[in-house]
Amino acid sequence: RFLYSDEVQIGPETVMTTLYTAKKYAVPALEAHCVDFLTKHLRADNAFMLLTQARLFDEPQLASLCLDTIDKSTMDAISAEGFTDIDIDTLCAVLERDTLSIRESRLFGAVVRWAEAECQRQQLPVTFENKQKVLGRALSLIRFPLMTIEEFAAG
Repeated sequence: RFLYSDEVQIGPETVMTTLYTAKKYAVPALEAHCVDFLTKHLRADNAFMLLTQARLFDEPQLASLCLDTIDKSTMDAISAEGFTDIDIDTLCAVLERDTLSIRESRLFGAVVRWAEAECQRQQLPVTFENKQKVLGRALSLIRFPLMTIEEFAAG
């Protein structure tokens, strides 16, 4: 309908498939509508899911907005349901940032939660070795020296 009338009806259930279709068939005006819709509905609890999609669809402006939202509301973002569903590259992209507003020990706890979910996705037993294996280079992005001795010992 958009191609003939420039009329667009995008909802939360259809925005990602519409964006995929707009990219596939090179309809930049429809892409812009989708990105605008996602930008308006960006919140801390969906920032990781949208960041993954923005990276997948090569939308750097949306990805940057997602990262800014994650920076400002890091605790809410990592507590959201979608955090454990992100891919390793997205996790690393976030861990590389110096602007997250969270204590490193809490971030480490979230990364451990992600690793446990990844072990289950890969059908591996949730052991220390397997969590270390699925984290790979992400583990080296945790800034352990920023933790207090007590936080480090507890985690």
